[in-house]
Amino acid sequence: MIIYTTMPLEDVLQEENDTEVKYKDTSSGTVILQKDEEGRWFVQRLVSSNPADYLRSDYQPGEWWQSDD
Repeated sequence: MIIYTTMPLEDVLQEENDTEVKYKDTSSGTVILQKDEEGRWFVQRLVSSNPADYLRSDYQPGEWWQSDD
């Protein structure tokens, strides 16, 4: 999917609920993270132009996000 817009990514991919969401850029796309009730981040969605990104286990929806921040 390619989206051509001048709007910020946060507005285009806006969530319907009030959960906290982060957008992490990768070399070929964006990983959308969501915070659960315990404060941990997990992968909610992957938006990428590289088909190989969809095969990566750390980008699969439901996986816990391991990061420094």
